[in-house]
Amino acid sequence: MAVFALAVLLLVSTDSWTHCLYDHHDSATFFASGKAWMSGMVPYVDFSDSKGPLLWLIYGVGYLLSPRTVHGVFWITCLNYAFIFWWLFKTARIYLADNYLAVCASMLTSLAIFYPWVRYETRAEDFALFFLVWGLYHVCRLLHDDRVDTRRQTLYASVVLGVGMAATLLIKYNVSAILGVMALFVLHYAWRQGTGLWRALGAMACSSAVFLLPFVIYMLSVGCLDDFIHEYFMVNIDVVARQHARMRHPIYMLWGHRYTMGFYLLACGISALAAAWLAPRYRGFVLVAFLTTILLTVSNAFWLYYYAICAPFVLFGVVAVLCHLDASRVRTVSGCVVYGALFITLVFAMHSVHGAAWSWNDTPEQQAFDRYVRLMSQVERPRIIYYNTCTSGYGTEVESLPGCKYWTSQSGSTPEMDDNQLQAIIGRKADFVFSLKAYDNPALFDSLNYHRYGNDSELPTLLYSRDSLTIQ
Repeated sequence: MAVFALAVLLLVSTDSWTHCLYDHHDSATFFASGKAWMSGMVPYVDFSDSKGPLLWLIYGVGYLLSPRTVHGVFWITCLNYAFIFWWLFKTARIYLADNYLAVCASMLTSLAIFYPWVRYETRAEDFALFFLVWGLYHVCRLLHDDRVDTRRQTLYASVVLGVGMAATLLIKYNVSAILGVMALFVLHYAWRQGTGLWRALGAMACSSAVFLLPFVIYMLSVGCLDDFIHEYFMVNIDVVARQHARMRHPIYMLWGHRYTMGFYLLACGISALAAAWLAPRYRGFVLVAFLTTILLTVSNAFWLYYYAICAPFVLFGVVAVLCHLDASRVRTVSGCVVYGALFITLVFAMHSVHGAAWSWNDTPEQQAFDRYVRLMSQVERPRIIYYNTCTSGYGTEVESLPGCKYWTSQSGSTPEMDDNQLQAIIGRKADFVFSLKAYDNPALFDSLNYHRYGNDSELPTLLYSRDSLTIQ
């Protein structure tokens, strides 16, 4: 599973050596946030965004591993997906009598996980997926496997779900609700089988508390716990509400991709139904978990990558098909052909949709990106603001830091966020400011003696510097 994850991610992941930094957006935000934290800035006070501290910690470790590239994050992602594919294998093994078929099921599920319309660059969903499949395995083992010690497995499932709910709460908390529904099934099973309802509930609560405690202690010690609660929960709710007001309802996004997304969601839904045929009891568990995932996603999925969290449910459809195959026949040369076809399909489907910025390409966009980076490299660890635009990978090679608290724009930004950026620009706190050409305000920057670059570049953004610099 580790070798498979490494092989696929080497060509699919934008964090690998095969891709350049130009092709980073959300992941560049997470990387910059993790870097800011590792550089001594206080989260939710000195810098803020819509994601949780565990995601920033992951990217912060990636920054420490490789400060001027995203290759550290790549290795963390490889480890993450090695375990994801391992838990998918273990889940498939509950229903399949052969290890080889279970390996096939795990690998084939990667077609859904890396489905190009829901995944490209590494995002919060990639790391939340680990906790989802980990919990899914332990609950399926408890509810569907007659070979386990039910009392012990109830405890295992409870602890795993407790950790998972806490971890996803600190990454992207809507996934916590999915794990919460799984937890209800475990509690019902414990009550019905007499294996200790209160023991299971206590295990969930204690494991969640143990996982959350270091974060709480840290935030109390630096005085940002109140800021975390306000920013991560209250402000995020306001931002989502503003997205609803400014953008068309997420269902329009889904309808605009009705064929590609229809195929994906249909595959996930049919697979969830197939789980009822595989299960000896609690036949509706997987379907209920899938429907919960859809209901929590569709109302706020302004971008299609929100649906990436649905991908693991395809495993059950693959298992249902493999149940009818003879493992000895699959072990032939045809198996190698299948793996080769799978690998090629993943890579080319991904990049035919997104038009990857390969590291060996020399496009006008890449050349303009490199000019911006060379310009910024003249300032040591510059402060950057992305004014009316989202983050890109410009600051990675120069180890840039956020120029203000709300240093990157969000689609549902509040007046406070916009004003925070504007005041930092007026106060000349940032060494560099990026601005979308479509929303450029040259009069503002001219009045503040900022220097403008990139008028004739192929990029959609302009670069303003506080000091006059020469493009090398």
